[in-house]
Amino acid sequence: GRNISISEDGLHLFSDVTGHVSLTGGKVFVSDVYEVQADVDTSTGDINYAGSVHIHGSVRGGFVVTSRGDIVVDGSVEDAMLQAGGDIIVQCGIQGMQRGLLEAKGNVTASFLENLRVYCDGNVYSNSILNCEISAKGKVIVSGSKGVIYGGDVTGMLGVESASIGNSSNVSTIVRI
Repeated sequence: GRNISISEDGLHLFSDVTGHVSLTGGKVFVSDVYEVQADVDTSTGDINYAGSVHIHGSVRGGFVVTSRGDIVVDGSVEDAMLQAGGDIIVQCGIQGMQRGLLEAKGNVTASFLENLRVYCDGNVYSNSILNCEISAKGKVIVSGSKGVIYGGDVTGMLGVESASIGNSSNVSTIVRI
């Protein structure tokens, strides 16, 4: 199977990558992506994986997902902690409830970011940022239908791009470049 080597005597299998072993169709293969077919919740517990993690559901509040590679979430993220050695991609948004935390060595991408802390070595991409503490070593790019930054403290070492920053209700919005 994929990512497998066989010893010269044909009696031993060795993985070529760090990953998740499975037997499919009578073949052993190792995937460097750990697939979670449902939500990360009490049924899965916290996840700590040496490769990338793909979550086909959502990440419920209070759970931790740690990956040396990328983290991809097809659903949403509640007040959870995600730590990635690569990118974090959340197809829907994140409502951190002032307890959520994202840490990525790469980029962070989410439909919306609300009430959480984000630290990344790359760029942050979102349609809206509300009341977040964000520190990006790259750019913070807020675009799409809303393209707004309301409230919070946003730092983009290489720049911040947004259609609208702040609002008329005097919510403190700090942007640093």
